[in-house]
Amino acid sequence: MGDLLTLRQHKLPVKVVVFNNGALSFVELEMKAQGFLEAGTALDNPNFADVAKAVGIEGIRVGDPGELEGAIQRALQHDGPVLLDVVVNRQELTFPPKITFEQAHGFSLWMMKAVLNGHGNELMDLAKTNFIR
Repeated sequence: MGDLLTLRQHKLPVKVVVFNNGALSFVELEMKAQGFLEAGTALDNPNFADVAKAVGIEGIRVGDPGELEGAIQRALQHDGPVLLDVVVNRQELTFPPKITFEQAHGFSLWMMKAVLNGHGNELMDLAKTNFIR
């Protein structure tokens, strides 16, 4: 919030992009890589574009991938600060440059635990999002 207020006060033409997936995804990924079922990582995020507007800067929210290019153009053409709130798929994985054996082992352990604990649908969503095109 302080950063948004600073952008407004100084009228800095900074463009902020929020990849809004409703979760602490890096924490979830670390938990999965260690073989733990994720817990306490879901977020009930506000509409960050509305938050930006409330503090006096341009806010743009994108929920449809087809609207992304136009929203980016609009943000870049705006003279002042902009917050671009892009709703993304929570299951989209961010892979590190190098995957260690321990990470692969932990991820395999997470998959087994997910299925055994009735969360097989999450595993299917993860596979569909990241591997099945």
